[in-house]
Amino acid sequence: MALNGQLVAPSPADDLLARMDEPQVVAALNTLLDHADLLAVLVVGLDGMLSRSEVIGDSLAEALGELRGNGKGVSLPPIDYKGLASSLATLSGSVVGATPALSALLSSSLTDPKAVQVISQLAGALVEGRDQIDREPSMPTGVFGLLRALKDDDVARGLGYLLQVAKAFGRQLGSS
Repeated sequence: MALNGQLVAPSPADDLLARMDEPQVVAALNTLLDHADLLAVLVVGLDGMLSRSEVIGDSLAEALGELRGNGKGVSLPPIDYKGLASSLATLSGSVVGATPALSALLSSSLTDPKAVQVISQLAGALVEGRDQIDREPSMPTGVFGLLRALKDDDVARGLGYLLQVAKAFGRQLGSS
């Protein structure tokens, strides 16, 4: 960068400003801001756990000691701390790798209470339909059998709902 005709090395602030122009960085920051309350709870919980880690560790060690000493016939394997640390490292790596997917899930309409209710109703209907097939496996056959089935109010209501879903889905496909 040139300042008064002299070359000046870019400062960390310049690097930060350049990064703020990247769409991925802005999207990630927006996601973090959208979930700031959840992040705050997680940070406070993690801080509390870390600040009490010595007490937690001592309590666990004491409990394991009591189990080993007082347990009649109870045999606990020795704790593989190296393996445990490796497992925790793998788990944390998996969580970091899954963060974009978790972020997308949290910002999607799947977390909308209405969507959860509809999915729950659908699951109940699927189970009820499967139970009905197990009890009475006969199905309408042919075009006239299907037309007779349409006279059932529940069938007509379900098909009407499916048609509205198909219409909304088609609209979404057209706009994307």
